[in-house]
Amino acid sequence: MERTHYTAWLANDPSCLEQSCMDVTVLEDRLIGGDPDDPDDWTADTSRPTAFYAVTTVDARDGQGADGIAEAEALMRAAGWRVVSDWETTPHALTATVERH
Repeated sequence: MERTHYTAWLANDPSCLEQSCMDVTVLEDRLIGGDPDDPDDWTADTSRPTAFYAVTTVDARDGQGADGIAEAEALMRAAGWRVVSDWETTPHALTATVERH
């Protein structure tokens, strides 16, 4: 049985954004390692369409990460997504595993 895995990317680096506010993108991942239960064995599959996208009202330059996370989670929840992991920090974004609910 093939599993589906999704990651939410909350972009909080102004140099990576087309607008001044943080945005959240959900991408389907593909398995690149041997353990589907290990989040590190998945990577974003950019060949697939974006599963979800929204712009928050939280300023990427001056806003608080916690505010961005709270708003991103509310936007995703309203669209049928839920966060199922802790948010991790990357150089240009925060990421979390999400599922449809």
